[in-house]
Amino acid sequence: MHVKSTHHEMHLHSSPPCSLQIHSGYDRSLTESPPYSASFHLVTPGPDVIVSSSDHSLRAAALKAFKLIDEKIEQRQTKRSLRREAAPAIELTRRHPSGSPRR
Repeated sequence: MHVKSTHHEMHLHSSPPCSLQIHSGYDRSLTESPPYSASFHLVTPGPDVIVSSSDHSLRAAALKAFKLIDEKIEQRQTKRSLRREAAPAIELTRRHPSGSPRR
């Protein structure tokens, strides 16, 4: 078994400042089928993105993992936009000043 693990870190220019860490690992098994596997762990603000996949070539395993990363990020964005749509809008004209009695 041959394992290669790498660690990358990028600092993103955004406000507020944040960083993205990527831990990746590649594995070739002599006894399992499919023999190649790829795994990625993206450390992000909020939930981390963790994926792994396997296939008959290292390239195919990595491409599957990238597709899974893309799907997870897309799901996260969809979930976030649905949550924003479902949140009730606050009407600022109906707010009571502090100290006033409420009805």
